[in-house]
Amino acid sequence: MKEISFGHLLKNIFLKRNNMEILSHLTIPSPVTQVKTQWSEAAGIELYLKRDDLIHPIISGNKWRKLSGIFDHYARGDYDSITTFGGAYSNHLVATAASCAILQVPCKGIIRGEEPKNWNPVLKMCALYGMELQFVSREAYKNSNRTEGVIQRVLHIAEGGAGQLGTIGCQDIMRETDTSSINKIFVACGTGTTISGLVTYAREVALSSEVCGVQVLKGDGYITNDIKQDYGIEGVTIYDEYHCGGYAKTSEELIRFIQDFTRETGVLLDPIYTSKVMLAIKKCCVNGSIKKGEKILAIHTGGLTGWFGKSAELDQ
Repeated sequence: MKEISFGHLLKNIFLKRNNMEILSHLTIPSPVTQVKTQWSEAAGIELYLKRDDLIHPIISGNKWRKLSGIFDHYARGDYDSITTFGGAYSNHLVATAASCAILQVPCKGIIRGEEPKNWNPVLKMCALYGMELQFVSREAYKNSNRTEGVIQRVLHIAEGGAGQLGTIGCQDIMRETDTSSINKIFVACGTGTTISGLVTYAREVALSSEVCGVQVLKGDGYITNDIKQDYGIEGVTIYDEYHCGGYAKTSEELIRFIQDFTRETGVLLDPIYTSKVMLAIKKCCVNGSIKKGEKILAIHTGGLTGWFGKSAELDQ
């Protein structure tokens, strides 16, 4: 039997208490609101948003959902700190930094690319929350092992919170939402972790709603192949034609759509993920993939800090 030190027991008690206390910082469950636009009204659909963007100003959307399962695992294990990975504008990095500050967990972020002369707002916020930042060359980053795992009592979180642990908290999106009258549920797909959690829960409870993904990066069948390989999930509708040029890319059409949607609904969409989901829903109404009279639920996965690197595009 593995011997557990008194110090480790105290650490577990402290972390479990803090895991409960972090919920006082978060809006859980997040609300569901109906939104109306000219195009949704013209299509004759009812459009709803699961407002995970309202969970927390920084720890929002699926960033928290993925981290919740990871932090629960951390509290149960024998770890001293957390290390994770991402680009200079990573929503995941700053969400991890903020969460670790609340939980009082030491954390490090491995940043893709050489250290810039002037740090952007996301990097400054990571440091403000106490995250240690280590910059590595793009080549070294590409060749590093960025998967979920443990090295010398440090829990390594994969880029974007991807991995099996990340799917656990994503199931809560469905668990806390009444979808009994919903025909289709749409969510953005970057790593496939969030939709894998949604689909896993939907199939466990035999949910009647269809879960659909909108791939936000280039590559025909990319997410379809990834969720099959990584999570054993097949038979899910993934729209891979609405990426607007690729990951973190935008188009004039997308920017105009975001501007119109924001003015019509008062809901701000991020430029990387949920905006592409909503544009895809609009186009599915036009091409007949979504039928008149259907009720559609879109998951707003937060990530509004993505505007730190995209605000200049609003001048288009």
